[in-house]
Amino acid sequence: MNLPRLASLLVLTTGILVLWLSGCSTGVRPGAPPLDARVLEQVQQLETTGDFQRAAAMLMQAAAQADLPGKLDYQLLAVNSLIRGGDYEQATGILDSLPPGQLSERQQQHYTVSRAQLAVIGKHPEKALELLHTAPPDGPYAAEYRRLRAAAYQQSGDYFSSAQEYIARDTLLTDPEVQLENRFLTWEALNGLSDTELQQRRTAPPPDVLSGWMELVELTRLYLQQPDALAEVIPQWQMRYPGHPASDTFIAKLLDSMQIAGQPPAQVALLLPLSGTLSGAATAIRDGLLAAYYDTSEGTTRPVIRVYDVGTDPATVVDVYQQAVADGARFIIGPLRKEAVQILSQQEALPVPVLALNQASTGDVFNTAIFQFGLAPEDEAREVARHAWHEGHTRAITLVPQGDWGNRVYTAFADEWTTLGGILLEQQTYDPEQVDHGTAISTALNLDGSKARHLRLVRLLGQPLEYEPRRRQDTDFIFLLATPQQARLLRPQLLFYRASRLPVYSTSHVYTGHPDQALDSDTNGIVFCDMPWTIENAASWQHLHQYIYDQWPANAARYGRFYALGIDAWRITPYLGQLGGVLLGTYHGVTGNLSLDSRQQVHRTLRWAEFRNGLPVLLETRTVPVTTPLPAPVNAPL
Repeated sequence: MNLPRLASLLVLTTGILVLWLSGCSTGVRPGAPPLDARVLEQVQQLETTGDFQRAAAMLMQAAAQADLPGKLDYQLLAVNSLIRGGDYEQATGILDSLPPGQLSERQQQHYTVSRAQLAVIGKHPEKALELLHTAPPDGPYAAEYRRLRAAAYQQSGDYFSSAQEYIARDTLLTDPEVQLENRFLTWEALNGLSDTELQQRRTAPPPDVLSGWMELVELTRLYLQQPDALAEVIPQWQMRYPGHPASDTFIAKLLDSMQIAGQPPAQVALLLPLSGTLSGAATAIRDGLLAAYYDTSEGTTRPVIRVYDVGTDPATVVDVYQQAVADGARFIIGPLRKEAVQILSQQEALPVPVLALNQASTGDVFNTAIFQFGLAPEDEAREVARHAWHEGHTRAITLVPQGDWGNRVYTAFADEWTTLGGILLEQQTYDPEQVDHGTAISTALNLDGSKARHLRLVRLLGQPLEYEPRRRQDTDFIFLLATPQQARLLRPQLLFYRASRLPVYSTSHVYTGHPDQALDSDTNGIVFCDMPWTIENAASWQHLHQYIYDQWPANAARYGRFYALGIDAWRITPYLGQLGGVLLGTYHGVTGNLSLDSRQQVHRTLRWAEFRNGLPVLLETRTVPVTTPLPAPVNAPL
């Protein structure tokens, strides 16, 4: 969930705040003293203006003057204010000071959901789920238990369980606006599933509520570019799922949003380096985009597309951009070269918005007219870090190639890993031009230290000893950055050096993009992330995949991921204004689940696969969203 979504949640919960403030004056426990209505009213006013620190201070002052159990209620409310204000350290301190044995059942639930909120904020979903292991069937905190469980499941990549929690929460809600927001969250959670998972997990027949949601997501993906066609099939869906929570308001808003957002610009310019070293990738992007362009129903109004060659000199991009605008372009897709994106981003006035197909060279450049979307290896390295963390690992070693590419990807992984709280035990580089990587692997696994200990013992005892080198035992996994050719050399050598039981995670660069069982048998056991286009079957876009491989078999094998980039670049263009919003938090694309951050960078959440018997096997979805949903404040009545 991104920041706009969080803001919408906070706005919604402001209304709920009134409910719990009014409810606070009525004690739940017999004999419990009522809280001071004047204090609560002032707290509400302060929180409405965003002054959460003063609200918390006022509540703590009231707590100092109150007797039990009112004292504890005030302190728990102060924790709420501090969490909403982002002061997590002070909120944790107050919770640590509370006497668990003196909390009533209601206060214990309040305490638990506050702890769980902080766990989700700190990106520890497993801790949140442990705290919330048993959700109360009803009561003032039952819905909050479900919401936080859903957020924790989604944060850990378990979208199916997240959706189940939101559906269970729906029956506990009475406020129509909060209920509608909950249905948007259900929708977003299920959008994290692949097409195959939506089909395989929809086991209960209509009118099962969960199956209805899953079928609706499938229909929307199928008709996303054709909202009129979707509107025609919705009545049939409603007949199969009468009284479904998504009926009426949700579906109406969904169709309205698709009608408004799904209108492409009248004229689009495609700026690509169709000559020079990047011409192969650029041609694949162009052909993939045009395949998606023509993949619409008969009678659909298509915009004009003009293609411009920006050549090999990145500096020409400004002149080509201006020419495209002069020719009538209302939207620009491209450029592809990183340096060209950097140059364009530095321009002060860009009258026509741009969807760049790469990221600027430096992260400090931000231009409101430019969206950045590409296949950055740094993004994949960050996803490896998040995946490993949510698999329960805490200690890593890395093995990356020497050179600028390896350094950039390693830095992205290391930054994300340490930010999450992971420990980086060892970083080793290898020479990608060599075939023997024993030295790098031995050093990374600390086998040299094992040999040194053996020699010291031999010298000490003065006699030979039977010896078998042992690798270090404090490592949870290896992050391996490698091309397919390098991985086929490195994986067997890792096994030779006694790392057979050590998980190995990699990026999509470890896989060519098309199955080769004979060659990839040497990479068995490597787990890697990649886009749906290369490792997912039976998807709604499978006909496009087949068409491209039929038309350009040689290029499709080499540049398959760039065809996919062209497809998604075209398909998300009309929805960029909605991407990251309430109705379209993520876009289920062929390059991944796409989300938009506050700097207008499109991030991809990928699929995970493992080489088994030389073939990539798609794993159950455990992908981790780039932007972690922050929990809204607890505002249940006392």
